[in-house]
Amino acid sequence: MTGQDPSPIKEMLFEFLGSNDERLAEMASQGRYGQMAAEAVSGCLDRALSMAPREDALETLATGIIHYTLTRAAIPSQRKAEMDGMTLDVVVPGTRELRRDPGSALVILVACGCATLERRLEETFRIQPVRENVWALTQDCRVAGARQFVISGGDATLSEMIQEVVRFARERGQHRLGMAA
Repeated sequence: MTGQDPSPIKEMLFEFLGSNDERLAEMASQGRYGQMAAEAVSGCLDRALSMAPREDALETLATGIIHYTLTRAAIPSQRKAEMDGMTLDVVVPGTRELRRDPGSALVILVACGCATLERRLEETFRIQPVRENVWALTQDCRVAGARQFVISGGDATLSEMIQEVVRFARERGQHRLGMAA
C-alpha cells in the first residue's frame, strides 16, 4: 500500500458488516459467500474511495472483505503472513501448509498498482512454486503468470474469487470442520 492510514476504511467496513450481520449470517449459512463479498463491496466502495488514495482504499477494503468472508466460511487462512522475508496478503490455509505442501496452499496478492503487482508476483513465485496457486486481486492491472480477479466490475470479480477460494479449500479438506488441527 502506498502509505496513508487505512484504519478508517477498516472501521467503516466493520460498521457495515456489523449493521448487516443478520443478513450476512443468513447468506453464510446458505453458502452464499460470493454474494456476501459483493454486498460488502457495493456497500462500502464509494465511501472507502473517499477516505484514502484509490490504491490504498481498494487494497484495504478487499483484504478486509476476504478475511471476513473466509472466517464466515470457516476457511483457515493467514492474513499479512510473513514468510522468507516477504509479507503475503492472504495464505490459505497458512504458511505452515505452504512450506509443507505448496500444492495444497493458495497465496492471494492484493495490489492495485501494476508495478507493485508485477514485483510482488515475481517474489511470490519464489515462495509458492505452484503458479496456479498464486492468485492476484487487482483493479486495473493485467499481468501474465497468475490467475487474476478484480475488486469490482469486470469479468472475474472478488465475489467470484471468494467462491473459488472456498471451493479450493474444501476440495483439499481445509475447512475448519475437516481440519485435523
